[in-house]
Amino acid sequence: MQLLLYSGPETDPNFYYQSGLGIDHSFLLVNGKKKMLFVSSMNLALARSSFHGKVVPYKDPVKALSPFIKGKKILFDADSMSALMASRLGKICHLKDYSAGLYLERGKKRKDEVADIKRAVKLTKEIIASLDFKGGKTELDIKQELLIKTLEMGLEPAFEPIVSTDQNTAFPHYHSDKKKLGSLVLVDYGVKYNHYCSDITRCFILDGDRKKKEQYERLKDICFFITDSLPEFKKGKDVAKLAEDLISKAGFPKMIHSIGHGVGLEIHESPRLNSKSDDPVSGAVMAIEPGVYFKRYGMRYEETVYNDGKRARVL
Repeated sequence: MQLLLYSGPETDPNFYYQSGLGIDHSFLLVNGKKKMLFVSSMNLALARSSFHGKVVPYKDPVKALSPFIKGKKILFDADSMSALMASRLGKICHLKDYSAGLYLERGKKRKDEVADIKRAVKLTKEIIASLDFKGGKTELDIKQELLIKTLEMGLEPAFEPIVSTDQNTAFPHYHSDKKKLGSLVLVDYGVKYNHYCSDITRCFILDGDRKKKEQYERLKDICFFITDSLPEFKKGKDVAKLAEDLISKAGFPKMIHSIGHGVGLEIHESPRLNSKSDDPVSGAVMAIEPGVYFKRYGMRYEETVYNDGKRARVL
């Protein structure tokens, strides 16, 4: 059965995974090891110079695809293709949604993917380590500093930076404001390298508060213990159960988000690490992010890790 993928104005991760290309408004037809690329006329020269396979220009993509898919059963990604386009294609072939299968396929990482993520992690840590919290700066000042350093390094953000201080750290997905930095600052950030993401969170206890330092060290210990334990587990729900037990034993309240998620071409992908997840964790790159959230503040420690099934390591 053939697979048909579409990449619109923004590069689609499944399209990129199968083609290695980020050409907009393109269709990729995969038939075993054979791949054909269908592009608009304006992208024809670029496609022919970068794609190792047959390139077909189109004015109307359905007409161009018709000779190759008419009457056939075709797998496709319903998450990336518009309902209108799927309706048109459905009149000439039998479409079957394969988005769940594509999601799981990308969960197990190749060596080159791990290398790109590792590089993204290294660069993210360098950026975070270079931050300057002195001089009455605000959350937005630090956010701007993160983005400027990213652009200066020729990179792009993997997601919008999260920078929060004091009470705002109690909100995991907080949006930075003009609040001046106080005694505690949380920075959650990642960059992309060759399209692959990283995800790192660090807390900076600027007033040296002993209680917060002890809590933060416990979060780090939980993160590393889970990392070391990953080869023992098969599914995402196994990791979630261990995290729940460790958070409870540490004397922390139950977490208000999952213990982590897969990381790759997208910042959130397979495996899911929640209590119901059957996603396999062997061969996956994951963000492990234990956190504690009180009324007056919160803290989180996050590393991006790789589990090859025999050993897990922080990237």
